[in-house]
Order: sequence, then C-alpha cells, then structure tokens
Amino acid sequence: MDVQSYYGAMARAATSGIAGSGAAAASGRAGTAQSASAPELGKDDFLRLLITQLRYQDPINPVKDQEFIAQLAQFSALEQMHNMSTQMERLADAQLQLGGIGQAVTLLGRTVVIFDPETAGFITGRVEAVQLEDGTPMLVIGERRFSMWDVVEVRPN
Repeated sequence: MDVQSYYGAMARAATSGIAGSGAAAASGRAGTAQSASAPELGKDDFLRLLITQLRYQDPINPVKDQEFIAQLAQFSALEQMHNMSTQMERLADAQLQLGGIGQAVTLLGRTVVIFDPETAGFITGRVEAVQLEDGTPMLVIGERRFSMWDVVEVRPN
C-alpha cells in the first residue's frame, strides 16, 4: 500500500466513523464561526480518529511513541477542558440563581410596579414574600406570584 492510498483510506474511515459530521468539520474548519446547528468534533470523535489511525497505520512504519503520547496528552487536555467548561456553567447558573434570590429578598416590603403578562398591563403592589420556582425568584403580591424579571419599577416606601 503506497502512502497516498494509506492516508486516503485513513481519512475515509475516520470521516465515515464520525456520525453526523460534515466534510467541513472533518477538514479542520473548527476555528471559523459556525452556526449553532453545525457539528463539532468532541472527545468521542477524537478517540475514533485515534483508533482509526492505529487501525490503518503502516505496519512497516508504525506511529512513533512520541506521536502517540502527544495525541493522548491532547485527548487528556480536551477532556479536562470539557470538565472545566461544565463546572463553569454550573457555577454561572448557581451565581445567577443566588444573585436573583438576593435581589428578590431586597424587594420584600417594597412597593413595585410589575408588568403583568396575563393582562399586558401594569400592577402596583407591595412585595409580601419571595418564593423560588424552578430556579426563578417569584414575588408574591396579594394572591398572585410574578417573576422578579417582570419588575419595571421599585418605589420608595
């Protein structure tokens, strides 16, 4: 098997093994701006490429140890970046939730003007309580509950 047919077979096998990825993604267009629906290469795709490379390597000239270790280090770095990204998203969600609760608590006993999505009008009332519903702080005014994000004005008492 000559070099061109070897790399051609490796490229065909690698791109056919990546479910849902287009030729643009497989050709390394990762640095350009893509739409939200465009496929991205992830850790599973990286492992598939690595396994395909090992499967179709030239037995006379196999992958050098240094290259293989470098690829494993890249995979490890990718995995760590993914884990860090997940943790940062969780932290941001928690900060948003706690920040919203903190802001809502400061409105207790205050008079607010709220946009009422049901009537498309405005309601003025005193905040009697704060409740948490699916991570969103809800202000209790009279018998109704409103999202804190519907507040348009806070009036001094």
